[in-house]
Amino acid sequence: MRRFNRYYTRILGVFDQKVFDLDYSMIEMRILGEIGRHRSITANELTKCLNIKKSYLSRKLSKLEKNEYIYKEKNPEDSRSQHLYLTEKGLELNKYVEEQSDRKVLELLEPLDEANYQELVTAMKTIENILYQVVPNELERNDVK
Repeated sequence: MRRFNRYYTRILGVFDQKVFDLDYSMIEMRILGEIGRHRSITANELTKCLNIKKSYLSRKLSKLEKNEYIYKEKNPEDSRSQHLYLTEKGLELNKYVEEQSDRKVLELLEPLDEANYQELVTAMKTIENILYQVVPNELERNDVK
């Protein structure tokens, strides 16, 4: 499994320090993407979804908020909790990153014929379904691309 993960992450280039020549790390773009996919997500939900520490997430959220990509609103039912949203600027950046990510994946898969493409998609769904039994993640499960 670890060998596959190393191979897969190398293919996707997730170890690139900067994403698409932007001044943001992959984790910052993942945070932005999760906020974009899950309207009114909380920081606590994000820490679980991304499996990162609260203090680390807090620093990343502060940077994104300072740069006007996200904003926070207090939870009316729990004043200790805040909901996170993308600003217009955040929506634009997230759209750009999503489009570039989609383009990168399409370029990667372009050499595959239809049979190999379908086999790959089926294998990925199988991996996800099996691992979901061990590590469920409701946030990811509802809108997997």
